Order: sequence, then C-alpha cells, then structure tokens
Amino acid sequence: MKSLLRLSAALLAAFLVASCGTNVTMLGPARPAISPAAVRIYQVPPRHYQQIAIINSSAGTTWIFPNRDSLDEAFADLRNEAAALGANGVLLQEVYDQPVGGLSVGVGGLGYGHHGFYGGSGSVGGPLINRRVQAIAIYVRR
Repeated sequence: MKSLLRLSAALLAAFLVASCGTNVTMLGPARPAISPAAVRIYQVPPRHYQQIAIINSSAGTTWIFPNRDSLDEAFADLRNEAAALGANGVLLQEVYDQPVGGLSVGVGGLGYGHHGFYGGSGSVGGPLINRRVQAIAIYVRR
C-alpha cells in the first residue's frame, strides 16, 4: 500500500512539473537584452511594432480555484522572457485554463463501541487546473 501511495505521489509531482514552465517560439530576430522593468504589457496592439516571439507561460497548477498571485507570477515570467529577447513590450493574446487531471482525497473508519459497530467515511475531489498565458513579445518603435 505504501509503494502505491509513493508511486501515485511521484506521478502526480512529475505531471505537475511537466505542465508548468515557459515555451518560446521565435518569429523574428532577437534584439539585445533589456531590463524586465522596461517591458510593458499591452492588451491592445500599439501602432508600430515588430513581432519577436510567441511566449506561452504557466501561472501554475492549482486545485479547483486558480489564484491571482500565480497569474502575477506568469506576467513576471513573460516580462523576463521578453526582456531576454530584447522586446520592450508583450502583447497579450489569451489567458486560459487547461484541465490537467483531478485530485480527490477520501477517509474512512470503522470501529466497535458499547452499542455495536459504527463507521463513517467522507471524500472531497476536484479538478487540477493549469492557468496558461499566451503573448507575443514585441519591439515597439517610438
């Protein structure tokens, strides 16, 4: 029983690690790196810009409800990746939730008392959600 529990925990951990991270697909030449603080996030395309790369970043995997802090971390990852490519802007494309499985926990018990046998059980379950952010690293000409 212990080995099954360890195997399940190891598989879950490997799955969660594999579903996180940032992927970059180059669309144009990179520029000299800049500070992440100089990278601006755009929801609407600016007037004149050059596409450098598509960046897919994970805000992390959560159980049932994604939290706001993980999304802020994903935006920070976008800024870091874009700055390393020399992009001074990030044009958001989409923020979406990707289901990556489920997790449920159950407990139960059985006993004997003065008045006879008794028992009970309970469980709770929910989906594992990986919040993803897709954006385009851009260089805005000013």
